[in-house]
Amino acid sequence: MSDLLAIGSKAPGFKAQASDGKSYALADVLKRAHVALVFYPGNNTPG
Repeated sequence: MSDLLAIGSKAPGFKAQASDGKSYALADVLKRAHVALVFYPGNNTPG
């Protein structure tokens, strides 16, 4: 398991695939727009 992030801390850099099939890097998106990230356990995971 990864280390927990403190509330209000900056998100680490990452790349993720979106519903349009393209991959997006957080750093690239932040150059064009504000971003709100929400992390929650259980999404697309068993149990």
